[in-house]
Amino acid sequence: MPSEKNLALLTFGCQMNKYDSEKMVGLLENSGIRLTENLDNADVIILNTCSIRDKAEHKVYSQLGRLSPLKKKNPNLIIGVGGCVAQIQGEKILQRAPQVDLVFGTLNINKLPKLIKEIEETGARIADIDSNSDIDTDSATIKRNGTVHAWVSIMHGCDNYCTYCIVPYTRGREKSRTKEAIFAEIRGLSEKGFKEVTLLGQNVNSYGKDLADDIDFPDLLSLIDKIDGIERIRYMTSHPKDLSDKLINAMADLPKACESLHLPIQSGSDNVLYNMKRGYTSEEYLKKIDKVKEAIPKISLSSDIIIGFPGETDDDFEKTRDIIKSVRYDGIFLFKYSPRPETPASEFLNQIPNDVKQTKFEEIMKLQNEITLSKNKELEGRVLEILIEGRGKNDNNKLMGRTRTNKIVTIPSLTKEGEGGFEKEDLTGKLINVKITKGNLYGLDGTSVSVSS
Repeated sequence: MPSEKNLALLTFGCQMNKYDSEKMVGLLENSGIRLTENLDNADVIILNTCSIRDKAEHKVYSQLGRLSPLKKKNPNLIIGVGGCVAQIQGEKILQRAPQVDLVFGTLNINKLPKLIKEIEETGARIADIDSNSDIDTDSATIKRNGTVHAWVSIMHGCDNYCTYCIVPYTRGREKSRTKEAIFAEIRGLSEKGFKEVTLLGQNVNSYGKDLADDIDFPDLLSLIDKIDGIERIRYMTSHPKDLSDKLINAMADLPKACESLHLPIQSGSDNVLYNMKRGYTSEEYLKKIDKVKEAIPKISLSSDIIIGFPGETDDDFEKTRDIIKSVRYDGIFLFKYSPRPETPASEFLNQIPNDVKQTKFEEIMKLQNEITLSKNKELEGRVLEILIEGRGKNDNNKLMGRTRTNKIVTIPSLTKEGEGGFEKEDLTGKLINVKITKGNLYGLDGTSVSVSS
């Protein structure tokens, strides 16, 4: 393909989608298509989509509508749709959106350069959602967004089939990557100067169950912990029913495992959890939380919570409030239940009206914001280690980093004396000890105490 071709990539949804987008960019750059942020200059536009919520799906079609004038202006423009919406809808997207040339599934990313070339040569419109592709892609082709932190997929798909969740239908059954492929990717990141990795999977606790090797997720963490150059290891997401004592102990013992755990409860009501097919009770969940807090006293906890699941009563809702008050999460991802196609819950009776869901959503959000702010205020005056990721998003005169507990910290830029006088010091990728001066709802303010590495 000619080297002057440009790619515009719009990513919706979760961390796994962001990781997949990095793969797409790397593959297409190797094929001579360079990333641009300017849609008007793009020869190829790809939407990497999410279908977890109905609203996210609507955003995709709205965006496709906005791309129609570009297609009319440039008939040679190739518009592609990938990700979960593509996997679940396939050729329906071609029928509904005539401006779309390509639909490809979540396991077909490696085919992307070939599919685009075929469209250029034949003018065909293609839908390829084959689910039998290999997930161990060449990590060397991934175009990372940043230089300090990287996403690393360790597995794909999910076997849990929670009644509300579309993931098993869009990403398939659980399939673990080999430890050799994961190590090669992380060693390569270390050699390039990356300091932190987040291991990704719909349920990382299940890692290794489908492999011939005798390895589980705590074993994998222990091996990654030995990789030189990597300073911090995070992971998401864990399923409560599979959170083992072995994993809790590994988090407590491994120096590079960060004191941060995302453990979705979804609801505090046992009736709702049963109807969700979650496989645990609220009491079992809280016992595991107690074990985590005992083993790792400084742990930062976050969760996913769904409001308005079919049949949820006021009493069920109050039990969710009680869980939030009891655990005191550092943060939550809060969702209003959204019926998804092919999921059992979409056919359940007693669907909750949206206005009721919205009222309860706002009530939970208010409660959690109060807890988050309170917990951040408790950190004022403490000295914490942060890993600098770069300049502040809204203020170039400040630096932004994260604590081991995954809290964002902003500090004033540091200066050093150079040939032309004092200049801002580039501390990206450095570990800095910071005194927290103010706890805010969405992060912390601090001042540098020392550079530790």
